[in-house]
Amino acid sequence: MAEPSNKPEPTKKTIPPHVKAIAGSLGGIVEASCLQPIDVIKTRLQLDRTGTYKGIVHCGVTVARTEGVRALWKGLTPFATHLTLKYALRMGSNAVLQSAFKDPETGHISNRGRLLSGFGAGVLEALVIVTPFEVSY
Repeated sequence: MAEPSNKPEPTKKTIPPHVKAIAGSLGGIVEASCLQPIDVIKTRLQLDRTGTYKGIVHCGVTVARTEGVRALWKGLTPFATHLTLKYALRMGSNAVLQSAFKDPETGHISNRGRLLSGFGAGVLEALVIVTPFEVSY
């Protein structure tokens, strides 16, 4: 049998909430950049009353040819701002709430604490970012 080790267990390094908020905001920028061309094409197809476009690919190619490739990213700034703020708040507030729900002795968080942290972050995100942006669009 092996002897029990007297070495202390390595402590798990926690990531500060502001780092999680920054990571969330960067994720929002990436998401907005990837989704904006699809959103532009969707909007053009919805507004096409004359039958100019013959489908998704035709619409994208036509916009790129007639207006330039950059036209597929029209409206990126407000969309990226929305997602950047939304994910920064979600990730940052979730980290803060999780640290509040951690057991002070063990440093562990229960499933209930995780659920409440996620719920709280989602409600905060909806009230502070999502609803105002959706109403102002």
